[in-house]
Amino acid sequence: MASELMEERVFPTQDGNIRYWISQTTDDDLPWLVFLPGLTADHRLFDTQIAHFAGKTNMLVWDAPSHGASRPFALTWSMDDLARCVKGYSNAKE
Repeated sequence: MASELMEERVFPTQDGNIRYWISQTTDDDLPWLVFLPGLTADHRLFDTQIAHFAGKTNMLVWDAPSHGASRPFALTWSMDDLARCVKGYSNAKE
């Protein structure tokens, strides 16, 4: 990952921690891009896109529960739970 471009954060849940990354510097005048890798991938899937959009947009990428750096995580989640998690850490990004 272009680690110099992104800041790792943790969103705690009762079933485990979700790791996500946001642009190291954000600009209120720029749009947000949210990268959500498929359920067999992790945040590294978007390394090329992150490098390309750096400085042009604010970015957020995650490792879904039970994937990548978001392990261990209880395997009790649903797709609705994933949507609630994205909303939760999106609201907590500041």
